[in-house]
Amino acid sequence: MFKARNIVMGLLSAAALMTSAQAQAGGMPFMPRGHGVLAPAGFADLCRRDLETCGLPTTQLALLGPQSRQGMTPTSSVGLAPTRTFAPTESLNSDSDADVALVSVEMIEAFTLGPVEDFVAAGQMRAFTPVGEPETVLTWFDRNERDQMKLLNRINQQVNRDVKKANDSDLYGQEEYWALPRMVDGKLYGDCEDYVLEKRRQLIAAGVSESALSIAVAVTARGEGHAVLMVSLKSGDWVLDNLTPWATPWADLNYRWVERQVPGTALWTSIA
Repeated sequence: MFKARNIVMGLLSAAALMTSAQAQAGGMPFMPRGHGVLAPAGFADLCRRDLETCGLPTTQLALLGPQSRQGMTPTSSVGLAPTRTFAPTESLNSDSDADVALVSVEMIEAFTLGPVEDFVAAGQMRAFTPVGEPETVLTWFDRNERDQMKLLNRINQQVNRDVKKANDSDLYGQEEYWALPRMVDGKLYGDCEDYVLEKRRQLIAAGVSESALSIAVAVTARGEGHAVLMVSLKSGDWVLDNLTPWATPWADLNYRWVERQVPGTALWTSIA
């Protein structure tokens, strides 16, 4: 068990090193990555019970880490008083006793079913495809950025309008439960990560490549754990947020960024 955990953390850290180099190259406003971390507990739970909404293949479930993880801070952002605050150096997913193992590029490719560059390069003009299959032509990347932004803003505002804010305790009787918005008496309800999952679902249905989409976790100025949808365009990383009507460059938001998913995978990294 300890050896398996070391391999998972090693995979995460290796992916982080490669993504960080690319994110900071060329002066484009892409979010820089730090070290590998385990996925948020709510995301891991979602993937184990609802792979379709999670968006991962079963082959990546092993990268989510141990099933029982206590002490994780929930994401909410529904205007409630936070149960705790975060120290500047604290991670939502710390695993201080886990040693990081060195792994090879070949090991990462074995877990991700494709070349490393296919999953560490957010926004590249091709999809994540299994080894041996032809690359998929992505019509999303054929659109100019003005049209891309129109679609992002439309869906962001539509979901923000259609879903009413409610915390997981009220909806599910649990402190943290990631899911698509829940229908109650003819109205949709959810907290921040539920908005994220619904926006992701609608964007993919509208033709947006999954390789351009990822989830990020931050802490708001109110001290709340918060989840947003990240969209990688040629101009940089943009945020779709249930607290903001417009797609916004990640650096323009007054958040302390904590961690982010590597697009299309179960791998997550801290923010450098």
